[in-house]
Amino acid sequence: MKRLILILIALSSNLTGYGALNAYFSFCTFDVPNQSPFVETYLNISGNSVAKAKNSQGLYQGVIEVQWVYKQGDKVVHFDKYNLLSPESESPDKIMPDFIDLQRVSLKSGEYQLDLKIQDKNASDQGFSASQKIIVDFPEDRINVSHIELLESYEGNASAGKFSKNGYSMIPHVTAFYPKEISSLKFYAEIYNTAKFLKTDFLVRSFISNNDNKVLLNEFASIKKYSPQDVCIILSEFPIENLPSGNYNLTVEVMSRDNKLLAFRQAFFQRSNTIVKSIQHSDFTAVNVNSTFVAEMNNADTLREYLSCLYPISSNLERQIAENQSSIGDVESMKQYFYSFWMKRNELDPELAWRNYKLEVIKVQNAYGSRNKRGHETDRGRVYLQYGAPNSVTRDDMDPNARPYEIWHYYRLNHQTNRKFVFYSQGNSSNDYRLLHSDAVGEMQDPAWELKLHNRSQQFGNDLDTENSIDIYGSRTKENFKDPK
Repeated sequence: MKRLILILIALSSNLTGYGALNAYFSFCTFDVPNQSPFVETYLNISGNSVAKAKNSQGLYQGVIEVQWVYKQGDKVVHFDKYNLLSPESESPDKIMPDFIDLQRVSLKSGEYQLDLKIQDKNASDQGFSASQKIIVDFPEDRINVSHIELLESYEGNASAGKFSKNGYSMIPHVTAFYPKEISSLKFYAEIYNTAKFLKTDFLVRSFISNNDNKVLLNEFASIKKYSPQDVCIILSEFPIENLPSGNYNLTVEVMSRDNKLLAFRQAFFQRSNTIVKSIQHSDFTAVNVNSTFVAEMNNADTLREYLSCLYPISSNLERQIAENQSSIGDVESMKQYFYSFWMKRNELDPELAWRNYKLEVIKVQNAYGSRNKRGHETDRGRVYLQYGAPNSVTRDDMDPNARPYEIWHYYRLNHQTNRKFVFYSQGNSSNDYRLLHSDAVGEMQDPAWELKLHNRSQQFGNDLDTENSIDIYGSRTKENFKDPK
């Protein structure tokens, strides 16, 4: 979603009003298979900024003139001009609620310029104009996701109406701003062409990530299974009471059963929440785990181990809670937290989510565990569990000038591409390879990684700005990092 804030600053002093006219605009693009895509625009007028005058019924009402012009190059492909009426009131002093205008315009795939002009007809100003580039792009040769429409509210409603789509009545949340008073992020999206390209069920993963460091917030994530259809409807929400102030992205991903990313869409939003409640003990101890997959998990040491292995896929807050529960050692509360953790990941089948993850933990233990560390406690184990198996691993134990090392290469890492991790052994016989450097966002980056890898043969000086080792005959570290096999 692209967003503009339209501020009209002139208001006649002899008319009823509460300041400059404020309006908020956003849009989404959607497709109609076998027909035509369309642009859906949302215009929110702040009611208390509208100048009111008496209408023919003797009630006070605002009138906003709205003009839309869609252009492709110099050609006008759509034009519309009309008066948008505010709610009526019996008194000019009554604060008017905000009101929203929604319009749909069918457009072929392509790039357009939208020119928008709005004017308060009861005020003396000349109005305000703004332009916005819009790209309509739903290729028929692949799976697509519509824009993500942020919502104020939604409810099931099969009747047709301006705010209805696919059997739901939805009021858009026109701005990208979420103050602390809003406790839920609701959203709607559509997925196209899955029936055309998929023969089996697929997964849709929705999550919130930090816009600044791109870190996925696991406590704001869900995975659901869908059957292929011409149009699949995504209508969901995340509770955001505990989401602190910051800039975030809401992402919807379409994944195949073998975890291949097929399509995705993101929407930016901003949260203001200076007072954030911590997750309290009571938030999960109220969960009834009887008749669930954790009901028979009654060994405290086993539960501590299970909580420990969640570390690679937990948020910082979840790690603190898990450590606290492990130290307390109460079996029932550990079970409740463990179950709540997996319900957040897959509310339809939390047991399946845990069993699939447990299989990966076993793999990590067999591959990277040692007498001193369990597999998930090692750097390689953590990276494997957090991001999945790398697409390739380049290992070199024979370089006489370098410590044994591995370079893991991921073709795609979340929404990053071509990312690498360098692990090295601090002792020839140790299976505990430490993470030395990665070019992935949010991971440890060390410009001097190659120098440190070759410190068997080179002396570290006092120049902390030294970034690379000198070329050493027979060493392939540069080549292996640049072009991993």
